[in-house]
Amino acid sequence: MKMYQTLGFVAGALVGASAFAQGTFAFSTTAKALQGAKILDLYGVAITGANYLVDVLVKQSDGTFSQASLLKITTSGNMALAPVNPLLGLGAGLFSGGSILVGNIAPGAAATIKVIAWDVTSGATYDSAYSRGSQTFDIAALGGTGSPPSTPVAMANFTGFTVGLLIPEPSTYALAALGLGGLLVFRRK
Repeated sequence: MKMYQTLGFVAGALVGASAFAQGTFAFSTTAKALQGAKILDLYGVAITGANYLVDVLVKQSDGTFSQASLLKITTSGNMALAPVNPLLGLGAGLFSGGSILVGNIAPGAAATIKVIAWDVTSGATYDSAYSRGSQTFDIAALGGTGSPPSTPVAMANFTGFTVGLLIPEPSTYALAALGLGGLLVFRRK
């Protein structure tokens, strides 16, 4: 009986350990190979400073992008993820957000990542900002494999993007034209 209990414990521990497998990637464009992958503003100038924020999302199993399974790895342990400001000076257009733990994707597995950036003077959040941009790309194999775990992988497929003005859909313009036409008709009567 004792042997079955031991085997049961070992099997349970292995299943439990695999359930908490977490892949990693470096949320940064400061590596030499990525320094050409900059985030630019509408005029082609690299974004910089406190007026901009850069954040990251990962594609979930339901097809939506979320931060629900992401944590930032620090030397003192894991912590919640927060947007980062782009770098200053010669690093304008680049960002360094540290190593990210992807809680729902195993090390060595593929992941779809979305980097988002926005001008905070146009909105406090990405969804509310009218000056924003994003890029979606794939990472073929997340880091964190082996024992000890491998280092977080670079965002090699990230190419940079432009933070631009959000242009309303044509139906918005059509609705505005109808409203203006209605006001003109009302005014004539």
